[in-house]
Amino acid sequence: MRKVFPCIVPVFFLAVMVWGCAETHHEIGLNASVTESASGTAESYQNYIEGYLSELKGNLRVAGKTYARALEQDPKSPHLLTHLASILIREGKLSRAEKLVRKAVSIDPTDSQAFFLMGGIFTARGKLKQAVVAYEELLKINPNAREARLLLGTAYLELKMYENSIRTFTRLIELNPRDILSRFYRAQSNAQIKRYDPAVQDLKILLRRRPRHRQALLLLARIYERRQKFTAAGRTYKRLLRFDPKNRFARSRLGQMYIRKDNLKDALKEYERLIAEEPNNLVIHRTLGFLHFDRRNFQRALREFQFVLARKPKDDVVLRYVAAIYEELNQLTQAEQHLQKILEYKPDALEAYIQLARLYGKKENWKKVDSILDRAAKSHAKSDRLPFIRGAFLAQQKRYKDAVPFYRSAVRLNPKKAKYRFNLAVAYYELQQWNEVEKMVRSVLSIQPKHANAMNLLSFMFSERNLKIAEAEKLVNGALALEPNNAAFLDTLGWVYYRQGKLELALKKILHAVNKIPNDAVILDHLGDIYLALEDIPKALIQWKKSYKFDPKSRKVYQKILKYGGSVKVPPKKK
Repeated sequence: MRKVFPCIVPVFFLAVMVWGCAETHHEIGLNASVTESASGTAESYQNYIEGYLSELKGNLRVAGKTYARALEQDPKSPHLLTHLASILIREGKLSRAEKLVRKAVSIDPTDSQAFFLMGGIFTARGKLKQAVVAYEELLKINPNAREARLLLGTAYLELKMYENSIRTFTRLIELNPRDILSRFYRAQSNAQIKRYDPAVQDLKILLRRRPRHRQALLLLARIYERRQKFTAAGRTYKRLLRFDPKNRFARSRLGQMYIRKDNLKDALKEYERLIAEEPNNLVIHRTLGFLHFDRRNFQRALREFQFVLARKPKDDVVLRYVAAIYEELNQLTQAEQHLQKILEYKPDALEAYIQLARLYGKKENWKKVDSILDRAAKSHAKSDRLPFIRGAFLAQQKRYKDAVPFYRSAVRLNPKKAKYRFNLAVAYYELQQWNEVEKMVRSVLSIQPKHANAMNLLSFMFSERNLKIAEAEKLVNGALALEPNNAAFLDTLGWVYYRQGKLELALKKILHAVNKIPNDAVILDHLGDIYLALEDIPKALIQWKKSYKFDPKSRKVYQKILKYGGSVKVPPKKK
């Protein structure tokens, strides 16, 4: 799981380290024996007292100088060494502080305060492994040192030693079940290794005691996101925003939760609030553009994207969206210009090539399609998408024989892509290469067993050819289980029933399909054939004529109309 609060642990290290210094000094107080070594003098003790009083007043510069004088008079006092080190730490002079602490440890290897400071210094300098050693040594001396154990746990967490951090925080929670920090960091440790249940449990306990703990709420929401519980995540972000309405991260994530649930209206509200607070934030403007685009508010989307491009003119994603807007508005020249602009400064931009090729395909300018895809192939020779797209364009022109080699190339480059195999199967179907259709569809289903269109294609082929009807029925029922209202699938099932002689069932299914797609020539042709089988020639002729109206090139339907006494004004053109 991605870290949500990467800065919490290091800042916390330093804060507790300094706080720990102050606490230790308070415990020593004015009665402490500072001059334990043989060289200690009353003068060094007096300097210590003056330094300590200056420290209490917050005058660190004077305190440091006074401690230094005391140390000159008593150079082997671990207490003076650690006191002066603590002042240097707060002044950011970590190297000098480290030298003093190391000297204190060499004089007294059982000085727990020296190890505590050493751990803090190593942490502040990013030397976490050495910090761990220092804290572990301290805990051998004083197993009840809570702050040291807490810092050790956070060091483990930063080092991604999650099992160690969990054990450390668990021990702290056993000692004090109301320990908020340990419970939070244990939750974070468990979340990092995807043990979400105990993490959520810890966070819920924590939030019962501290309902407004921002970090706990954010972590809980992120866990819900990872578990794809988007409603719960959104609810948690809302809970945080109730008492922290200016939390931009939470509001942004709440917007994303709405997007996940296709609630673009509420997503827009959240991002509009964000842009009101950060009117020049390009990321928010981009997101607003995407949202307006998805809601087909193209003019508003265009304004957002133009704001971004005025400040970041080479944002190729935004340029592609602007091109898509112009394409939707049928301003194809404007769309082309924006895509060409991308290729001027980014000549290997595959998405721009593909979008431009589709634009030319929309104009049926096939020469330009070939030209742009040839350019793309120079920098993307191993791309499986390019041959697939070439095949799709050729199929669009009904050049199925020419499409097959490109589809096969795409399959070779990416054999696990079911989409490529399915399109190849469709091309084989149009070429009436039935064995290849069956072989390719079965390979699709081996990769993606719930590929509804593949199941339907094979079922339809079997029913059209009156082969393997039992399997055809099983296949199309599998497709309908996935998409029960798909008119093409209902038509296939009706045609399977027709082949089985179940004419009433066939009629029912195909009428259902016609109600959904009343202008599909194939479905209407099937309906006419069923009426013919039911010996209702007038109704058969009505449906065939409707079919012929939507597909006036169908010689098969035209011949059926003539055969059963009907007529049409315009016969199909000869091929």
